[in-house]
Amino acid sequence: MRPGGGAQALTSTAHGAAGEREEGPADGQAPLFAAPAASVPAAAENATTSPDRPDAVRGPGLRTTAGFEVVSELPVASVRLVGVLPHLDRPFEYAVTPDTAAAGPGMRVRVRFSGKDTEGIVLERRAEPTTDRALAPLHRLVSDDVVVPPAMMRVCEDVAERSAGTVGDVLRLALPPRHARAEKADRAAAEKEAVADAPAPAEDEVIATSEETAATAGLAPADEAASAEEPAASDGDDRAAAPPDTPAAPRHGDRYPGLAALLSRAGSAEGPVPRASLVLDPVDPWTAIAAESIAALGPDRGALVIAPDQRDVTRLSRVLTERGIAHEVLAGTEGPEKRYRTFRRILRGATRVVLGSRSAAFAPVQDLALVICWDEADDLLEEPRAPYPHTRTVLQCRSAEERCALLFLSASESVTMRALTDAGYLARLDPVPAPVTAVRPRIVAMDQYLRDREGPSGRSRLPQEAMRVLRNGLQAGPVLVQVPRTGYAPAIACTFCGTRARCPECAAPLSQRGRNGPLHCTVCGRREDGYRCPECDRTHVRAMVIGSTRTAEELHRAFPDAPLKVAGGAHGPLEDDAVPEHGIVVATPGAEPAPPGRYSACLLLDADAMLGRAAFDADVEAVRRWRGAISLVRTAEEGGEVLVVGTSTLPAIRDLVAHRSALFLNRVLEDRRELDLPPFRRVAEVVGEREACRGFLETTELPDGTEVLGPVDLEGPEQAGRARAVLRIEPRRSRELAAALRSGVAARSARKDRGSLRVRLDPPDVF
Repeated sequence: MRPGGGAQALTSTAHGAAGEREEGPADGQAPLFAAPAASVPAAAENATTSPDRPDAVRGPGLRTTAGFEVVSELPVASVRLVGVLPHLDRPFEYAVTPDTAAAGPGMRVRVRFSGKDTEGIVLERRAEPTTDRALAPLHRLVSDDVVVPPAMMRVCEDVAERSAGTVGDVLRLALPPRHARAEKADRAAAEKEAVADAPAPAEDEVIATSEETAATAGLAPADEAASAEEPAASDGDDRAAAPPDTPAAPRHGDRYPGLAALLSRAGSAEGPVPRASLVLDPVDPWTAIAAESIAALGPDRGALVIAPDQRDVTRLSRVLTERGIAHEVLAGTEGPEKRYRTFRRILRGATRVVLGSRSAAFAPVQDLALVICWDEADDLLEEPRAPYPHTRTVLQCRSAEERCALLFLSASESVTMRALTDAGYLARLDPVPAPVTAVRPRIVAMDQYLRDREGPSGRSRLPQEAMRVLRNGLQAGPVLVQVPRTGYAPAIACTFCGTRARCPECAAPLSQRGRNGPLHCTVCGRREDGYRCPECDRTHVRAMVIGSTRTAEELHRAFPDAPLKVAGGAHGPLEDDAVPEHGIVVATPGAEPAPPGRYSACLLLDADAMLGRAAFDADVEAVRRWRGAISLVRTAEEGGEVLVVGTSTLPAIRDLVAHRSALFLNRVLEDRRELDLPPFRRVAEVVGEREACRGFLETTELPDGTEVLGPVDLEGPEQAGRARAVLRIEPRRSRELAAALRSGVAARSARKDRGSLRVRLDPPDVF
């Protein structure tokens, strides 16, 4: 690094105690990419490496370790370390050397910490330290890129507080690893763009050049001007003769009047921040709504769109490309070089529209005005790494800190969205009234009337009514068949007593991979040729659940001439353009491809098995997955039809048949309120070794009113010696519980207690 070269302006305002938030401007919003206020310190230019340098240069009260020089202005840097132990999650002060004089807030540095070379982020530069201990030097300035601006640092701190985690862990989620070659290539690209965008020559230079050209051609400047005006007049005549513009086609977003109001206030520096939830009708593709919302923003406004699956991101990227909207895709599936190059392009403002999955929630979009999240209830948006923040939580923190509008799009309203709407945090955007046949397909449940009319076959897994829907749908286009499980027969039971078949070695469920294949264990891989029921000692078994492979086999026998594709599970994803025109697609929930012309019909098989999942939110999750498949089907006016094969009297299935009914979610919320389940209780989970879990609960001072369930030992051969405890508290005191758990983990780390332990707030599978 060149001493004193390339230094950016540094703030001289002290932030006070470590971790204390910086005061913003009068309107309450600090610009995310605002340049710091103070001038560049000139100490690097005047600094000398001579050992005879006077001690006064170090400033009053500044003590350092021996062997290096420090700058004279703002010689102290407050650094937040990345990836340290929980009890060390606080800012540390280091001395700024002439080689690191360019280090400013938000830049990456390397420091020596506990004998190791550790990465850190500069928080601020100070004139004096807050400690009387000797300061170690900043070891190296990694890059002069401001990768974590002050506002983004506050977002990371807020996420850490809400998730009972450390800021260092959140920074690891927010920052991609630096790639030197990608940074060098992007700097070269930025220089080329700067040269290409250089201002045009001055007007007098253009006139002089024009006169020289006219003299060379033997024309007077006035004659040249007249000749230059002729094409313009011709163009004007052509515009006058052209027919008037045809009226613009109706947009999908016009059906939701509140959406225009939200977009009009997106990015506003004053007034309340608009936040809303929008449940789309099947006729409205979410990609079209998102593209129209982005196009409605000003050219100087930024937008961020988060989708749970990379296929959803690709679909939206395709729509934006067709509409000529420049954007970047920040995906976790890309290589480190491409990902960091994309990150730098976003950081320097080369593009203001960013798409991505869960890992893009921290994308440093400049002038961020709008954040869109599609299907926030999808489990892919749950972060599997500490401190396990949900993408929804990250986006809420960014909306509060950066004053950007927040819009949640979904095909089915989740319990969390309903709770936030009822609490007044979100506004519900309802569509204008329209005929049901024009906004959704015809949805029919296999009720008792249809079963009795059909006879004995009406109670089978594939009744004649389902065959009729398939037959009629194949004549008009592709047909979708959704099944809850992959494989051939993923669950096997005794034919006589119904006891589920389990592996005698590890007690895991046994499954069947083919029509006449043997039974296999899904965990240890044991092959069980001579299975006997432990209850009745019989050898005959039957399939409890039919998977996608066997369903495809049965449908191929019924429709041998129709092309058939299987998506999901071991078969892998199926691309949207690979769907046969008049074929059948058998898919598991979430793996359904979206053909351009949509499906003409859809079968939702084994609905009771989907609702029978061992989870407290199985019914809500089943409705969400079903509505996701229904959103891919044509409307009833276009001949679209959906048949649900299951018990038609169940509330979840009845909610599918009804159009925009709130009865099902109201009933779910009432039941959860009585049982003290989320969202009416904030839940935390403590999982670890038995003694570590018990010791943590005994030494941690929990808030008054915290309900502790457990700890109880976990079942299974892989969970030997491990226990789990569940803590519940009312939502208004959730910050107290998060702070107590955070301090408890830090105290445990400082004591160096033995045993592994994991603390997680709002776990998805706690009940």
